[in-house]
Amino acid sequence: MKNVQEDALEFGDSSAENKYLFFLVGGVLYAIEALKASEIVEYTSITKVPMMNSYVKGVTNIRGNIVPVIDLLKRFELGDTQKSDKTSIVVVNYNKGETPMQIGVIIDEVHEVDNIDPSDIKKAPEFGSKIHAKFILNMGKYDKKYIPILNTDTILDVDELSQLSVKRGSNGKI
Repeated sequence: MKNVQEDALEFGDSSAENKYLFFLVGGVLYAIEALKASEIVEYTSITKVPMMNSYVKGVTNIRGNIVPVIDLLKRFELGDTQKSDKTSIVVVNYNKGETPMQIGVIIDEVHEVDNIDPSDIKKAPEFGSKIHAKFILNMGKYDKKYIPILNTDTILDVDELSQLSVKRGSNGKI
């Protein structure tokens, strides 16, 4: 278990606002603002919730809190995350209006927490990515390459996540 916010605040004189959590999903490196992630926990059992979208894997218990968990690769419509010994759940803080909540996101592997200079952050292009542009907040220069900085507010949109998945038959009836 790793506390991402403490890691972000440990860096000497740099601002925690410029810290990002880097991780792999489907073999691609992504980042989120480090202060949006509260911690990283080892992948654990997930209790399925009936009739939810396929990317909502269910809920898990993290230190007494019931946390909904989504498969980020499935959310991007790129398949299911293949579990390994490096698979983790990043617990992300999400605010729906005035209501704070935590949502777990399944990732392949944690890379690190590091700085991206604000001058190295550029607007994301509207095309050219494997994932939908609405999921990308910006592009950040990291290790001499630009990588997507994810828009957690869009990815974790509770209204969209909580829509029931209703299966329809070939005749259009439920």
